[in-house]
Amino acid sequence: MEQSMIKQRVDAVEQEISLLHETLESQGTNSRRVKGLDGNVFSLPVDKEHKATKLKILNCAKPHMRAFHASWFGFFSTFFSTFAPAPLAPVLKKSTTLGLERSQLAMGNLMSVTSNIVCRFLMGIVCDKMGARKGLAFVLLITAPAIFGMMFVQDATGFILCRFFIGMGLASFVACQVWCTQQFSKSVVGTANATAGGWGNLGGGVTTLVMGQIFVAFMGATGDNEDLSWRLCFIVPLVLHLVGAVFAYSGQDLPDGNFAALEKQGSKQKSKAGVVTKLGLSNMNAWILTVTYGFCFGVELTVTNIATQYFYEYFGLTQKTASTIASIFGLVNIFARSLGGICSDAMDRRFGMRGRLWTLFIWQMAEGAICLILGFVTLGKDAPDFTTPENVVGYAQISGWIPSSTSDAYLHVGSSDAMWVPFNGTCITERIVKCGALQVEVTDAMKACLDVRFGDVSKIVITEPPFGAGVNCVSNSDLLAPVILLLFVFSLCVQMSEGATYGVVPFVSRPALGVVSGMVGAGGNAGALLTNALFFTDDAMRTDLGFVYMGITIMIVTCSLLLVYFPDKGSMLTKAGGIPCYDPQLIQPPAGYRGADSMDYSTVDNNGVVKATPATTATTAPAGVPAQV
Repeated sequence: MEQSMIKQRVDAVEQEISLLHETLESQGTNSRRVKGLDGNVFSLPVDKEHKATKLKILNCAKPHMRAFHASWFGFFSTFFSTFAPAPLAPVLKKSTTLGLERSQLAMGNLMSVTSNIVCRFLMGIVCDKMGARKGLAFVLLITAPAIFGMMFVQDATGFILCRFFIGMGLASFVACQVWCTQQFSKSVVGTANATAGGWGNLGGGVTTLVMGQIFVAFMGATGDNEDLSWRLCFIVPLVLHLVGAVFAYSGQDLPDGNFAALEKQGSKQKSKAGVVTKLGLSNMNAWILTVTYGFCFGVELTVTNIATQYFYEYFGLTQKTASTIASIFGLVNIFARSLGGICSDAMDRRFGMRGRLWTLFIWQMAEGAICLILGFVTLGKDAPDFTTPENVVGYAQISGWIPSSTSDAYLHVGSSDAMWVPFNGTCITERIVKCGALQVEVTDAMKACLDVRFGDVSKIVITEPPFGAGVNCVSNSDLLAPVILLLFVFSLCVQMSEGATYGVVPFVSRPALGVVSGMVGAGGNAGALLTNALFFTDDAMRTDLGFVYMGITIMIVTCSLLLVYFPDKGSMLTKAGGIPCYDPQLIQPPAGYRGADSMDYSTVDNNGVVKATPATTATTAPAGVPAQV
């Protein structure tokens, strides 16, 4: 009886201890003091594969959170460098040493996303074979010389080539997603991938927002030397690349150690590049996600490239204002992509893989619909026409001290009552394309000609005024506010679709995780190439009409998600085993082949020591007789 009571008390204590552990682990504490194969205690609670089951954003300890922070920062750096020229487009067009044409800027945009298509696929193989950590550090360093070269380009060819090579850095995205997938448990992998990817994508919004400010700062430091200032701006992305490479290399490949050490002690298989490549390329789910990702991440790359120029040309805004508004699209990444991953994980807990697929489908269809509406909002108004040499007299809306029409005195006109002054006269002539805009320097000659005392104003934008032939221009339509709102909602749907995509990718093929991630990532860049080339490089096509066509295309392509099927998890329309005769993995992995992050814990104890194998004994045999072992 007494023994029974003791046992009950022991069981109760054990149950309380177990509940205490669960409570602490839910708060991100490794209360059980679980160790990796290297003998180190993890800072986060882990599953049976030593992958973290929680994220603690303020933690940067190896291996899990160091990999997380190094991943997003490395990706952020390459995103920043790839799109750094876009906010400077108006300056690059009128640069005295470069003077790019609109078509050359468009080609630079195109090349910046084209080079990465093959690089992302190759990065997937590198991640499976050598590890995401080394792949990330390598791509940050190999693209740094092209950023340095951007400071010295003298013609359009050099500019386009530099953008081509800098764009290769976006392969860091694949390393970012693979590294996070290898460090975090499936219960939170969607959130981890989406957050790291979203914060990396944030580089596009940040560069759009700050490059103009960096340019202004260098203008002040160089005495308003515009040509030197835009070149010095590229010091910032160069420094980011170098810091990011060092940060990435300070991390750890897998929760239990680096590839080389784990392979040497036998706890990890050596990956075979040929095997993982065949497995990835023969998976139909991987190909479908490759296509659909091209119309969420690819759309983001395209809009990041064109947004500043769109607001500058269509709404008659200054370069600074246009880039600030355009940055909204990228800055939404600070939370939206994470939200897509969180939704994917939540739907998986309730509905399994079908929940993840429906989450992706709904948000990407919404993305296409909002893109369509964004184009239709301004389509009924007149837009700039860059295909005709005909242009019109430009007007500037100015304020300051204006000469009185009734006396020799000057009257002060506030910004709310600013007057329109034509930039066409005997001493100065400025013309623009119909409904277009042009930012110009305010020179002393211009001030004298107009007899307007501008004070400290150094730049103004000339447009068609809201009267006469310009009354129907987009820039005079009062549609800027709804367009900005739609841009925000559009970005929200784009980023959530991206996060939801990489909530599905980790489940496609574990033995070929890197290759599948590389394929899907490459699809993003291929989508950017297609959307740029089809909808936004032809001067004869209006930008808002491009949005309409792109929205229709997004919705059509998204329907292919209905074909994604997992034999053990089902599809959007079927349960597990619902299509018994079909396996999307057309080529099966060799017997016993595991993924790059699949560990054999039987070979090493918790202190990182290789377990001894049973000793063999040999008997002494008579002369001439082989020994028996």
